[in-house]
Amino acid sequence: MVRRAAVFLAVPIAVLSAALLPGDGPAAGPVRYAVIDRSGWLGDAVRRHVAATDVARFLDALERAVPSDPLLAEAVGARGSFEARAAQLIQTLAAEAGRLRSPGPLDERFAQWWMEHPDIVLETAPDVSFARFAEVHPARPLARADGVDGLLADGGLDGYFVIPDDSVGTGEAPRYVGSRSPERDVEAWYVELAADLIERQRIAEEGAAP
Repeated sequence: MVRRAAVFLAVPIAVLSAALLPGDGPAAGPVRYAVIDRSGWLGDAVRRHVAATDVARFLDALERAVPSDPLLAEAVGARGSFEARAAQLIQTLAAEAGRLRSPGPLDERFAQWWMEHPDIVLETAPDVSFARFAEVHPARPLARADGVDGLLADGGLDGYFVIPDDSVGTGEAPRYVGSRSPERDVEAWYVELAADLIERQRIAEEGAAP
């Protein structure tokens, strides 16, 4: 069972702000973005893909090292049997800002550890996405731009994406509103992920058509 916690980001901004990012000065934090999803599926699909990719990068890095933490050593040894479930659970915990009451199986224990140790994840795998990008309010059903425009104006956000109703049918990419940084191009990163998922969905729908 998931217990909610009083946080709203997948990874605490305070922890990430202490990380040094390539091409940035000290205390450069991640780009904070929000998503207004009018498609009903693409925003969640991107979140799941990002979580799975980050977990894979971290486990890849662990395999090149010798983890002293017994849980991480177990995770490396059992990678194929739990990785997908752990990534899905991490995405759920991040979206709901929650914790597990009594983690038991490896995927639950690993997901709980991940949420509690973003600093170790970053140190081990500096190329995980949340070193550069952090989605704000991932569980909030944002349907209109007026709510996030205020956050953008007061500095609570760096930008936000508007996902159109039917990207599969129209080919229209998510639209970005906000500041841009060449070193941390959140627009290029997110739109590329979305385009790949849109194409997969288009192929799946064409294959299912009579």
